Amino acid sequence: MQKKTYATPTLRQHGKLEDMTHGQSTGSELDHMFPDGTPFSHLTFS
Repeated sequence: MQKKTYATPTLRQHGKLEDMTHGQSTGSELDHMFPDGTPFSHLTFS
């Protein structure tokens, strides 16, 4: 049985974390205000 060579994981930068985690639209509703099954198009992001 031949052992596999370990490949060290690498971290790739895809932009600034702050830019990637900010929502692209605004809203005033909180997560708990949307019932289960709310269509995605009805959700707001803030």
